[in-house]
Amino acid sequence: MLRARRRGSRGRAVLAGAAGTVLALVAAACGPASAGSSNGPVGTTPVDGGVAAYATQAGLNVNYIFPFVSANYIDVSNSDDFQYLMYRPLYWFGQGTKPLLNKDLSLADPPKYSGRQVTIKLKNYKWSNGKPVTAQNVIFWINMQLGMATSPNEYGGTVAGDFPFNVKDVRPVGTDKVVMTMTKAYSAAWFTDNELSQITPMPEEWDRTSATATSNCSSKPSACPAVYNYLDSQSKPGTAPSWAKSPLWSIVDGPWQVESATNDGYVKLGLNNRYSGRMPKHHISTFILEPFTSEQAEFNVLQDPQGTNRVDVGYLPTVDAPVPPPGATTGGNPATLSGYNLTVLYPWELTYTPYNYKDPKAGPIFSQLYFRQAFQSLVDQQGIINGPLHGYGKPTTGPVTNYPVTGFLAPSVAKSGDQWELNLTKAEALLRSHGWSVVPNGVDKCISPGPGAGHCGPGVPRNAQLNFSMIFASGIDYMYSATKELVSNASLAGIHITATAEPIGNIFGAAFCVPSAGAPPCPGWQLADWGSWTYSPDYLPTGEELFESNSAADAGLFNDPTDNLLIAKTLEARSDKQFYSAMYKWQDFLASDLPVVYQPNVPILVESARNLHIGPQSSTLTITPENWYRLK
Repeated sequence: MLRARRRGSRGRAVLAGAAGTVLALVAAACGPASAGSSNGPVGTTPVDGGVAAYATQAGLNVNYIFPFVSANYIDVSNSDDFQYLMYRPLYWFGQGTKPLLNKDLSLADPPKYSGRQVTIKLKNYKWSNGKPVTAQNVIFWINMQLGMATSPNEYGGTVAGDFPFNVKDVRPVGTDKVVMTMTKAYSAAWFTDNELSQITPMPEEWDRTSATATSNCSSKPSACPAVYNYLDSQSKPGTAPSWAKSPLWSIVDGPWQVESATNDGYVKLGLNNRYSGRMPKHHISTFILEPFTSEQAEFNVLQDPQGTNRVDVGYLPTVDAPVPPPGATTGGNPATLSGYNLTVLYPWELTYTPYNYKDPKAGPIFSQLYFRQAFQSLVDQQGIINGPLHGYGKPTTGPVTNYPVTGFLAPSVAKSGDQWELNLTKAEALLRSHGWSVVPNGVDKCISPGPGAGHCGPGVPRNAQLNFSMIFASGIDYMYSATKELVSNASLAGIHITATAEPIGNIFGAAFCVPSAGAPPCPGWQLADWGSWTYSPDYLPTGEELFESNSAADAGLFNDPTDNLLIAKTLEARSDKQFYSAMYKWQDFLASDLPVVYQPNVPILVESARNLHIGPQSSTLTITPENWYRLK
């Protein structure tokens, strides 16, 4: 799932918004805020009730409420920060800071496997209208995925051939059980964490094609496109002011409901008084999502709250963070943030910049491994960490992040560390030995086209130039500096990059665009940096969502038969030993094959008001504000 510095899929999108600025950023705040921090003494007595305001990611505003999100709207702000609070996924992930299945917050017991048969037993959750969450509500979602499979608006977490296309005989057993049969033997851990994790039960009241006409999508996939079209029309950007009173969106099974919302991303939520899950004795009663167009706009509010214009839980831009002393995990807060507690959260994600392998000019060059090796040698990950990240961050060494620490990272990759540290000499040598005339501070040209040793490679014509365009997310301070440095490093090896800052939505619209009949052609791109992909809703980092051919989230359309085979062996492993062995082999391959430009893993420097208890935050970026409470 996309985040700016932090979830997405390839789907129909439109490049919209203001024109990009070449290596320039503009900061401006938007929307009012509520509640506040405390600069004075803070007690330890929990208080019931109150308001907490939460800053959503800069430039990534809430703009879609229907949890069946297409590629256009699948991101952390829409899903984790907003939809999950009202419409609980079947299985919840995040235990403390670990990206693991949370049995307590899941709507169902852990699935049971018997051969290829899977049984899901629902708990006793209810919708806010008093009706139970049923097996048919689960099948409603599955049918929607099936019915939308050939649409540009398919579910954003879809991987071709995987769920729900790898199951059959899906049926309810009574009202609280769903039984299905996998079409082949899969790893139970993978099927739970990456397949069933996609499901969000939907109430029967959503099964309609208009305000007055009901349908039968919950029992017939072919009826689902018309249902989707109606629900999408009630959810998409421009409809936010209607959400609070909508007879659709007011039916929730989570602890929160929308009380008001605006089209700029501001949302006020109140407690669902009929929530059937467990609630702590003390908790806030109002939760506000605050939009910001840039990190600096959010930082300004943290430093100088005015009246109701406050943030209780936000983030400290790394460029404004004191550098941690040697051996320390944090450098503490700036003096201007004395009313906040600082914690460092490493999200469960991969930070990378995709190559567009289908670009007619750049694609054949990107397809050459020697070029990707040379280009990665121009990315100074440690320099970015020491520079604009102010000592925060970890180098990315392969397709699985090394923080938070889990058993999923291949020991061999962890031991090797960053195999492609900044090395201009290596980059130049790789290019020269493969048929390029290297012109430092100029533009390299292919002088020896063709396949084989010493040549530029298949599909690269004579006089092809290493002259590329790159789009990157505006409003993210460190990314501006990191991009500027990459442009400079690349120029020393004769690689010219024109880097343009764009609103994050523009980048998603370009990178994940699939043309539909009668629509304008997709905007071209060659390199795109929005930040990161959180491992969600596929929580096991097994690669099929980002790197398997025909995956909806493979933005650059990377396709390698060895990669596909190694992923398949991982998914079909029948024991833990086989699973980890296969996944580690896959990581070893992609750590050196460099399908994307690996970038540093950037933590979130979470700022929380000293008089607000929020507890440890999840690396999956799911949040549970119903457990937060004020202190006096």
